[in-house]
Amino acid sequence: FYMRNYRKSAKLSLFVTYLFMVLLLLCVIFLPMLVTWYVEVKGRDQTLPTTIMLTCYPLTPFAAITLFSLRRLLLNLIDGLVLGEQNIKMLKRISICLICAGVIMLLVGHRYMPFYIAGVAAAAGSLIVSVIQNIFEAALQIKNEE
Repeated sequence: FYMRNYRKSAKLSLFVTYLFMVLLLLCVIFLPMLVTWYVEVKGRDQTLPTTIMLTCYPLTPFAAITLFSLRRLLLNLIDGLVLGEQNIKMLKRISICLICAGVIMLLVGHRYMPFYIAGVAAAAGSLIVSVIQNIFEAALQIKNEE
C-alpha cells in the first residue's frame, strides 16, 4: 500500500515538473511581451522590462537544470531507487542552481524589490535541499556500511 502511494505522489510531482518545463519555455518565448504589458497596465518605470529580462534570461539555465534534475530524481524514485549516488548528485545540482539563482536575484533586488523576495526564497530553498542531500548521503553511507 505504501509503495503505491509514494509512486502516485511521485508521478503527480513528475507531471507538475513537466508542466513547469512547458511554462518555462513559454516564459522564455513570451517574456518581452508579458513584461511590456505589465509595465503598461501597472504604470511602472519604462526601464523595468530591461531589468526583468536581463535578470530572468540568465536565470533560465538554472531553472532548466533544476527542472531536469528534479525530473531525473522523480523518475529514479518511481523506479524504486531512493538512496543512490545519482539522487544525491541531482539534489546537489538543484541546491547549487537555487543558490546561483538566489545570488543573481539578490544582486538585482535594488532595481526591483520582488527580486529580493525571490532571491531569499531561492537561497532558503537551496538550504533545505542541501540538508535533504546531506540526509541522503548519511543514509547511503549507513546503508553501505551494513
